[in-house]
This record gives sequence, structure tokens and C-alpha cells, in this order.
Amino acid sequence: MSGGRNTLGHDLVKRWGWLDPFANFFGAIVGGFYKVPGTHPLKDLLHGTWPLHHPLHPAVTDLTIGGYTAMVALDVLYVVTDEPGLLRAADFVLVVSFITSLGSILSGFTDWNETYDTERRNGIFHGLLMTVASVGFLLSLWLRVGAAGDARASAIVISTVAWLLMLFASYFGGEMTFGFGTEVNRQAWSEVPEKWEPTEVTAASLEDRKPVVAKTKSGVDLFIVSLDGSVYVMGNTCTHAGGPLNEGKFVGKDRCEIQCPWHGSRFCVKDASARGGPATFGEPRFESRVAGNGRLEVRFKG
Repeated sequence: MSGGRNTLGHDLVKRWGWLDPFANFFGAIVGGFYKVPGTHPLKDLLHGTWPLHHPLHPAVTDLTIGGYTAMVALDVLYVVTDEPGLLRAADFVLVVSFITSLGSILSGFTDWNETYDTERRNGIFHGLLMTVASVGFLLSLWLRVGAAGDARASAIVISTVAWLLMLFASYFGGEMTFGFGTEVNRQAWSEVPEKWEPTEVTAASLEDRKPVVAKTKSGVDLFIVSLDGSVYVMGNTCTHAGGPLNEGKFVGKDRCEIQCPWHGSRFCVKDASARGGPATFGEPRFESRVAGNGRLEVRFKG
């Protein structure tokens, strides 16, 4: 999904082909790492699939940006008041913010690696700027350790410049969410039926683990499947990037999870929950019953 139109960020990065080598380099590192056996739980954690069931990156970036902003405020207050206690407070906040920034960087690159085209360029530009800013904060921290006089002044200047760069980079981070819809729940605006609605699907026509697609009156695509003799219904549009789940394959110990053909997100057919990233939100879940004519009726269950 590349999305995003008529925005400053989109218009800029669309022309910046020089970003592609950086994207290829970091993409090879991130993608290669997650091919190592045993790394999938870490990937799910950094996406936020487990335990948050919500994207992790935005939550961690709030801590990081807020922390660095507080540090700059403390530095400014120290320059104005020359109060020594403010130095220790600023240094402490800098250390905590740098620690949270590591989580921001790792979760950000994990989410970014599932993007394409202009969205991918925008994301790598955002990531590169944030990485440079983090190096600046680290340099400032190094100068602050046992620093005094000119060294302390240099540390404050460097961290202030890094903070300004971070704010500039944040624009492109916001562009990922609000311009391209990265990690936005693709089912958020689905109008699900609260009352029973008929479908064209008959229970007798369903074959085990061979999903069928139907539509509600409001246009929601339904994923209908028979699983070991029971019928399950959920949304068919992957909440991560809109992939058609019916074109995926069943995976897992009991083959009860459907894997999206686009980015590999996994959803439990029985309860519609997201079991594997990059998706973090579950699918709309429906209950079903057989009407007198043999056709299935469905309504939203939660």
C-alpha cells in the first residue's frame, strides 16, 4: 500500500530516489533478522500484536518526544536561572528518553519494513532523521558526563539541535499514519450489521478450510469458513493493509489461523483475533445461523 496524496511529505519523497539505497540497506537488515528462527515473538512484540493488540511505535514515540522536550525545557531553565539541580534533572531525563528512543527505533523499523513505494521512502527518511537525532542526543549525553563549562554548553547546544531535528522528523512520522495510513486499522470504518442479515452462502456448500466471501448490505466483505464441522465468520479485509484473507493459507498447530497473502499477518478464525504481526487489530467477528432456506444469516458479535 503506498497511499498518500497532495501532502508536502508525499510530494517531496516521491521524487527522492536517493532514499532507495538506504531503504534497501535497512530493509535487508530488518528483513534478514526476522528470518532468523525464533525471532517471530520479538517481531510481534515490536509491532504491538502482543500483548497490546495496538501499534507499539506511536506509544513509545510519545514517551521519547515528550522526554526530550522536557529535557530541553530543563536546559533552558538552567541557562536562565543557573540552578545546579536542574543539570541533574536534565541529564536524568535525557538518559530515560534515550532508552525509550531505542524502543522507538526498533519498533519503527519493524513496522516500516512492511511498506512499499513512496510510503517506504517517506518512512526511511523519517527513520534516518530520527537516527541522526538519536546520535546527537547520545553525543550530548557523553559530553554531559563529568562535563563543566564549555563542554556543558556544547552538550546543551547539540541536544537542542537534535531536538529540533527530531521535531522536523516527526512531521514525516505523522505523514506515515495520517498521509499513508500505515498501521491504521483497515476495518475501523466498517459498518457491521447489528441485526441478522441474509447471505447468498448456504451451510451445505461449505467445504472444510475452503473460505467463501460474501458481502453485508453495507458492503463489508465477510470471510466464511467451515472448520472441523463448525462455521465461523469474520471480516475478510486484513486490518493491517487491506489484504484479502480468503486468498491466504491456513497455518498454526491446528490450522485454524488464516495468514494474509500480502504481509503474513495471522488471524484466528475462531475468535477473529490477530495472532501474528504486522497486524495488531483483530477482525470484526460475526455469529451465524442457518435460515429456513438453508442460507446463512450473520450479525456482528464483537
